[in-house]
Amino acid sequence: MRRICAWCKKELTPREDMGMESEITHGICSLCALKFSRNVPKTMKSMLDLIDEPVLVLDSLGIIRTANEKGLKLLGKTLDEVADHLGGDALECSYAREPGGCGKTEHCRTCAVRNILMDTLIHGHCHKKVPAYQKIRTPGGERIMRFYISTERVGEQILLRIDDVAEKLPT
Repeated sequence: MRRICAWCKKELTPREDMGMESEITHGICSLCALKFSRNVPKTMKSMLDLIDEPVLVLDSLGIIRTANEKGLKLLGKTLDEVADHLGGDALECSYAREPGGCGKTEHCRTCAVRNILMDTLIHGHCHKKVPAYQKIRTPGGERIMRFYISTERVGEQILLRIDDVAEKLPT
């Protein structure tokens, strides 16, 4: 069997080591692998930045580890302002400043974001575009924001995507 590079068609194995010459399998030579690896993002953040939707990466404690540029823009913060902070603190949840803080107030038991994140972490369930409302602090006062969240567990971390953010209209 012959092995050739799928890109440059260079022979990958010496002819004398081959059995049936009519069969061909493909691989990649070291020169082509090096050429293509130059365009591959080197960090998780640079890979996340390729995603068009806002994405946050949280650990098993609900602490944000990184976020893509769209996520940072949505939050109106830098990575230094959100990394190593609890999700409710970064999202400016109004209840996160109550005694106990994010994840430990009476309101946290009914928080859709927290419950979905915990379900994803504990049971591995992925969620797609689940509607959520969050009472947040803004420079103009408290507001209720409506959005959809999607989650996926990757190892011990959770990818949280936030879609369709809008201010909830008064009823």
